[in-house]
This record gives sequence, C-alpha cells and structure tokens, in this order.
Amino acid sequence: MPSRELRLGQELYFVLWDEDADLAAVAKGEVVQYAADWSKVRVKVVDAPQSNLIGRTSWILPDRLDDDARSARVHYQQRARAGLREEMQRIGQRAASGDEDDTSRGAVAEMARDETTRLWAQLVDAWGDVDLLLDSIDFEAGWPENQARLAKFAVLSVLRVEPRVDALLGALEDGEDVRAVRAAQAQGLLASARRVAGADACALMERWSDLPFEEVGEAAETLGALRTALAALGERHGLRPALAHPAAIVG
Repeated sequence: MPSRELRLGQELYFVLWDEDADLAAVAKGEVVQYAADWSKVRVKVVDAPQSNLIGRTSWILPDRLDDDARSARVHYQQRARAGLREEMQRIGQRAASGDEDDTSRGAVAEMARDETTRLWAQLVDAWGDVDLLLDSIDFEAGWPENQARLAKFAVLSVLRVEPRVDALLGALEDGEDVRAVRAAQAQGLLASARRVAGADACALMERWSDLPFEEVGEAAETLGALRTALAALGERHGLRPALAHPAAIVG
C-alpha cells in the first residue's frame, strides 16, 4: 500500500541534486504526474536556490516530498545519516568476518573526509558575501535605516548558504561543535526570518517589516555568532581554508 497520495498541482518540497554546482538544493515542486500505484510522483521544479534547476522534472518517491523546506532538509539529513550508519554497519560486519582489510576501511574514511572538505570549501567561498555585508553594517553605524537594509541582504545571503551548512553538519558526527552551529542557526533574526518566510527569499523581502525591530538591530551580532560557531567547527575538524575574519586576513 502506498504511504501517501498526492494530487496534481500540489506544491511540495524536496531535495534535488544540482549536478552543475555539485550541491544538494531544496526545491519547491509541483506535482505533474504520478504512477498508477502511487509508487512514484513526477514533480516540476517551480522554485529553487539555483535558477538552472527551475523547470526540471523528476520522479520522486512520495515519502521524500515534504510540506515545507525545513522538513525537506531535515529528512534529507536523517536519511543521509541513516544510510551512512547502515554502510558503516555493513563494513563492520565484513571486517568481523575477515572480508575487509584495513585498506578498504581507510578508503571509506578518506571518501567521507573528501566530501566534508569539499562542502567546507564551498561554504567558506560563499560566506565571503556575508562577511562583506556584516562589515558594511558596522560602517553604517549611526544610520539605522541603512543598517537595516544591509541586515536584510545579509540574512538573505545566510539563508542561501544554509543548504551548504546543513549538508556539512549532516556529514559530520554529532558533537558539541555541530550542536553549537545548529543553536546559532536557530536564534534571533534567523529564527524569525524562517518563521515568517521559510526559505523563500522573495517572501522574506516582502515581509521584512514583519520581523522584530530589535532583532534587526542585532543582526550583526546574530550572524556573527553563527560565523563564530562555524569557524570553531572548522578549526575543531581541521578544515581548510580556515574561516578567518576578513580583518585577520587583511592584517
């Protein structure tokens, strides 16, 4: 029996791999077709962080479609971690039976490390826009309207980077450093922005005035706390290049 039935035209969220950017992206899709037994559903991408994904159609399993972007990311990470645990369990079973040697175990560990390194490099590269906006907020001290406008674009930049952050956290073993990043993602202006608009940048632009004024005024501190948590995570895992503050780079 199928676990879920959907209707034509229904809009749902799912994770789609962008082969051009080599990155998983949360996309919003419209149901355009489904199998007679509901075993799979064809969806057309109507919104996504990368414009090259819009208009694509893909067959998706019904249980991999969610009603909101946040759930799609969370469930994707849960499936990824579950798959990794199953693979590691199989490796352990083969090792216990003498079917696997140290070389193959080392190869698996190296592959996991390479993926983490790749995700981190993408995050550091994308974070440059956020740093520029955070520094600009400081330069506009005394002009709160200018600071609020810059804060808006800084939050939008962080939301665009978040799929990379989430993928990186999903690739790392849960620990205090990972939990610190998740806590920073869920505080202040970032939490309010998701509550108001989810991952929809256009909706956030339209509803920016609905965000608490005091949280907008603390945008630099909120985003700076996330940056600090990410930098500490990178240092803890020896990831390079380091997420050093721009001032440290210039100096």
